[in-house]
Amino acid sequence: MPSFLKPSPIRNMRNTNGYWNGQATSTLKSSTQAKQRRRCGRACQIGGRCDFADCRTSAVNKIGKINYKGILMNRTTIFAAMLFVIAAVSVAEAEERVLFGFDQPESAKAWQTVNDGVMGGRSDGRFKINEDNNMEFFGTLSLKNNGGFASVRARDGNLALKQDDVIVTRVKGDGREYNINLYTEKNRFSYRQSFKTKKDEWIEVEFPLDTFSATWRGQRFPNEKLDPSTLTGLGFLLGDKTPGPFKLEVEWIKVGKSLGEMFKVLCEGTYKHHLQGVCTDEISIFWSFTTTLVKTDMEGKVLNTISVANHHGDLCFHDGKLYVAVNLGKFNDPEGNADSWVYVYDAETLTELARHETQEVFHGAGGIGYRDGHFVVVGGLPDGVEENYVYEYDSEFKFLKKYIINSGHTRLGIQTATFANDRWWFGCYGDPKILLVTDTDFRMQGRYEIDCSLGIEGMTHGRLLVGSGRCEKDNGCAGGVQTAFPNEKAGLQFQSNTSK
Repeated sequence: MPSFLKPSPIRNMRNTNGYWNGQATSTLKSSTQAKQRRRCGRACQIGGRCDFADCRTSAVNKIGKINYKGILMNRTTIFAAMLFVIAAVSVAEAEERVLFGFDQPESAKAWQTVNDGVMGGRSDGRFKINEDNNMEFFGTLSLKNNGGFASVRARDGNLALKQDDVIVTRVKGDGREYNINLYTEKNRFSYRQSFKTKKDEWIEVEFPLDTFSATWRGQRFPNEKLDPSTLTGLGFLLGDKTPGPFKLEVEWIKVGKSLGEMFKVLCEGTYKHHLQGVCTDEISIFWSFTTTLVKTDMEGKVLNTISVANHHGDLCFHDGKLYVAVNLGKFNDPEGNADSWVYVYDAETLTELARHETQEVFHGAGGIGYRDGHFVVVGGLPDGVEENYVYEYDSEFKFLKKYIINSGHTRLGIQTATFANDRWWFGCYGDPKILLVTDTDFRMQGRYEIDCSLGIEGMTHGRLLVGSGRCEKDNGCAGGVQTAFPNEKAGLQFQSNTSK
């Protein structure tokens, strides 16, 4: 079965020294040929004017590599694929628009820093235009005096955005989680979307406008709708509650139509027990089949497998490691005869690194997610309970707090968890199976009849990766994943009903 995904290319760039505080000036040099090629590559994906042969190659890479295994490609098929590529490029060329670039002498004039000093805090956020004609936002985050944020923002008149637009930015970060904010001239609200950077690696991140959440003084207002026609500014903010130095480098910010980087993948092989969870670093996919951990490439080809204790459940990826919710006792027992743990594995080799007790998860650890230096573990429940529970741990798995989700009944509690698009997503068994969506404080935002009980994982570009699977008596259990976008009314919008 063909699958479609090609991760954005990652390129290294030079580091520079020196900075400006507040109002910036720019140190400018002419763009290098390599940078022009990078821009051409992205321009071919959402627009631009480049040599067609180069653009065609870039567009093919963006759409994804074809897996020829088991497929006979005749001339008609190849010709149709070429037409699809040409059409993708032609449509994209009409849709690209640069919001902010940094290669002109006046590029810095629209930007300024706003830090927690306006509220008595001690954070130091600065920016500059470096010799590569990129903007660097950097400094030191401090939690003193109830502070904890630093930001850089630009107000440049009406941004002329429309509801179906997608903001795209190319950034290189330090592995921390940042926010991109949108501002209006008169409204007290700003509109926020978070994104995770990869340390010292260039990535391109897409932000569909319908995934932004209204915020004011740190509080979220889910019923406050974004009117794109009123947007007059844009910025980046760090507020991850982790003191220390930071740096985010931005090459450009553009607006275009999403190319819908959607894909379906089947995991190669079958396994003794059913799928419990999936996660990804967007280079590999990791699958938990109860007693087997599997690592595949992004097309489902197996790279490594190991046998593990029964019962390995959901898993998440963080900082080069896999964290798996494990129960060695009984699930869903009213007397609480579970034996709950989190096992840690090296994501590269699947070597076990550590085990952490999580016995607070009284009825059996089943799901796990990560956000802002903390892990949350969820799990089973006896039948008849009309709410769900979330257990929060720090990075060393010291227990911090138990939360209640006023979700109503879900069969056997919660099985999977992830944090994405400023929300928590929880997959639950049942008939029908249920997806729960909460805010950052686990207050209910939505309940949908969608099956995410075999895995759900946040990805870049606003997407989520959703697991699926089936078992046959004589053939074992198979697993698959497909991407989806958040949808306020439907919960998730899958590839099958999403147009490219």
